[in-house]
Amino acid sequence: MKRAIHHMAVVRYFLDGRPWDVVQVIEPAWEEVEHAIRRMDNVSLPLVQLNPTADEENEDVFNVLGGDGRWALFQIMGSWHFENPEGGEEEVTLWESDQGYSCKARNILTDIEAVLRITRQFYRTGSYEGLSEVG
Repeated sequence: MKRAIHHMAVVRYFLDGRPWDVVQVIEPAWEEVEHAIRRMDNVSLPLVQLNPTADEENEDVFNVLGGDGRWALFQIMGSWHFENPEGGEEEVTLWESDQGYSCKARNILTDIEAVLRITRQFYRTGSYEGLSEVG
C-alpha cells in the first residue's frame, strides 16, 4: 500500500560546530514520524517536514517546527497555519539555532498529543483539508 507521505525530512544542527544536515526517510512509518516529533528540542532538532511528493519544491510540505513543549504547524509555502483562536498576537520565537523562526502566539501548540493528532491526519491523507478541526 502506497503511503500518503513520500518522505520525511529531519533537520539536524550540531552544537559542536559541524554543519547542519537533513536526514531523509522515504515512506516513513507513523512510528518514525512520531519519534522524530517527540525528540524535537528547538535547537539541534528544530524541524520535521512531511512531503507528499518527491518534489523538494512542493508547496504542500507540512512543517512541524519547534520542540521543548512549543510547536508551530504550517504549510511550507501555502496559507495553512495552525491557529488557536484563544492565542495572542504577540510574536513568539521558536527554533533558537541558525536562522530561527518567529510566529504569533496564536500559532503555537503546547500539547504534544494535539501536535501528533494533527500531524497524523496529514500523514494519513497528505492533505490540509480538515486539519484545523483535528487539533
